[in-house]
Amino acid sequence: MFLVIFQRFVVLFSFVAVAGFGQSTDNVASIELGQTTFPIERTFTISLIIPNGETRATVTFPDIIGFVKKGTSTSVTPVEVGDKTVTNQIITQNYQARAPGRFRLLPFAVIINGETIRSEGAVLIVQPSATVSPPGSTTINTVEIVPGGAAFLSLRASKSSVYVGDGVSLTLAFFVADNYPYELNFQALDKQLQKITKKIRPANLWEENVPIIDLKPIPVAINGKKFREYRLFQSVFFPLSNQALRLPAVALQLGRRPVIGPPSSQPETIVFTSKPLVVAVRSWPVHPLRGRVPIGVFQLEEGLERQHIIAGKSVRYTFSISGKGNIATLPAPVILNEHTEVDVFPPEEHHSISHNGNEVTGRKTFTYFIVPHQNEVVSLVNYFQWIYFNPQTARYDTLRPHLKLQVGGKGAVAVNNTNVLSDSSVTNSETVPGAPVNKSLYAGLEAMDSTRQPISISVLIRSIANVLIVLMLLGMVFVLIKK
Repeated sequence: MFLVIFQRFVVLFSFVAVAGFGQSTDNVASIELGQTTFPIERTFTISLIIPNGETRATVTFPDIIGFVKKGTSTSVTPVEVGDKTVTNQIITQNYQARAPGRFRLLPFAVIINGETIRSEGAVLIVQPSATVSPPGSTTINTVEIVPGGAAFLSLRASKSSVYVGDGVSLTLAFFVADNYPYELNFQALDKQLQKITKKIRPANLWEENVPIIDLKPIPVAINGKKFREYRLFQSVFFPLSNQALRLPAVALQLGRRPVIGPPSSQPETIVFTSKPLVVAVRSWPVHPLRGRVPIGVFQLEEGLERQHIIAGKSVRYTFSISGKGNIATLPAPVILNEHTEVDVFPPEEHHSISHNGNEVTGRKTFTYFIVPHQNEVVSLVNYFQWIYFNPQTARYDTLRPHLKLQVGGKGAVAVNNTNVLSDSSVTNSETVPGAPVNKSLYAGLEAMDSTRQPISISVLIRSIANVLIVLMLLGMVFVLIKK
């Protein structure tokens, strides 16, 4: 009997050890911060990127003094790895600044799947508004009032037609006229919305959900009449095929009591039904790259860590794409002219996303290390290009670099703190986590001892814990045998 108990303990310990040592560091989640300098109209974002995350994770994001949380959004990226489809999740917390100024995001940590992911924080600079919004209610021209109805349910799209891959915003909202003679109450709204969103979420689309954290009335004017709008659901969808989006009519139940007259003990239930909606999806113009490049309205912002270097030294180059479109899926630029005189290492990618009304905007940055091997002027336009389709002009366009790198000659230095930028809106170069700042990629390589390997604290603690478990098991067996 003692032998059976010992065997079971050994088997259990083996499973625990294998599971512990079998964890892959490639599947570690990471934290990305949005732009730290931004106008007050724009939200600041903290994104948690979870590689190979199959289930929706619950994450508690930090509070920021001077900011209000404006809800979270989740995007899912299916990636083909070999013969398997790996699902990566990006959970984004949006923050709205209360006033312009300089704020401090303190270092924080989030816990995901038992792992603690840490961030060093940042300094946030909120710029004042460039324009002042006019007072009063918003005028909506895309909503059609139901005949004879002072209260109605509306499902509307931001565009009547879109190209394949372009974004269209779908909004489900309930409108009540200011002079409506009844008091309305939402009943079991969460359960109703779960059923409704299943019907109006089209298939074969990429979705970027716009968070709605509270049900507050928004004053609007439709055809000169004053209404209150209650937004129930809003998402931006990117169709992946040229099939039209056909959304059925949906119904919403509310409780209703008359404002004038004797009070009723029980409110009556009334059903409001929206109209069906169709959004046409158009194919791209004929082109050899049709369907093979991203779609949207984009601009290029590039930066060089140093403008003058000597041959054999590395320099950091950032290729940032900003604008409107499906930012999360933007591919890296195409590398041209694979010459032996210049080495271009694979990039690190970082992106931030904002939901501005009916559009998804943001930036995706690709950070490269470039190592030239001979003295010359390196024109980066000969090495990078990024082709996309612009839905506003219905034309294919290309983003090309404008910066040049001086290798050798007068002014060439191994280390220089000057950042060279091609766009005035970029204030500093991107920083690659773990990469040396203002130093060569190969700095001190000849002095390194390859026989000395760094010690991982987590591996050391895990090894000590395994040894202690083995000793405890042996001690238990020894005690049982003695008895």
